[in-house]
Amino acid sequence: MGDDSVRNMGAAIALCGILVLFGGMTFAIWSVSTETSAMGMSAETEIKFGAQEFEYEATFSGESESESDDYGDLGDVESFMNNLKIMLYVLTICGVALAYMGHSGEKMEFAPKVIAVAVLISVIILLYTFISLPAAFEEESEWFEMYDEDPGFYVNEDVDMDGIEVTIKATPGIGYFMAIVSLGICGYLIKDRGITLQDITG
Repeated sequence: MGDDSVRNMGAAIALCGILVLFGGMTFAIWSVSTETSAMGMSAETEIKFGAQEFEYEATFSGESESESDDYGDLGDVESFMNNLKIMLYVLTICGVALAYMGHSGEKMEFAPKVIAVAVLISVIILLYTFISLPAAFEEESEWFEMYDEDPGFYVNEDVDMDGIEVTIKATPGIGYFMAIVSLGICGYLIKDRGITLQDITG
């Protein structure tokens, strides 16, 4: 007999991975932006980082343009994204496996181990992105150095550029929070099923 809760939660975990992998800029992982206002004119720029590509958007006095590209010319960022995609695929596979177990009722004895792997991968995704993505972007662009700031995953600072005040921001995107969602789902399953360390290691 199947287990609807495990099936549904597994499907939700798989969906988290799929949305980040293939959801485009809606599920961007991280972004950096600037806002400048001087002499009655305003300018904004934003770079969004998705799993497959990045998007650059610039707005000047209400007129905007944007373009997207892959990470081929950004060696460190491309390397980061390749590693991240592998982890997202593993997370997706864990979700699919749980959904299958819950639907079929087969191999349910392996569910605690699969949940544990999903927890571990979710945590690694969160920490790896938080630490490594700003550093990789800085290595390729020196964006933070240009504003005399240290690379950071979350930044919201006003800086003076030759008398012009610029607000710079670095913020997590919806894609980043998908890993938090998957972690929360796994936590619910662990608590709901009363899974112990012995269940995972035994």
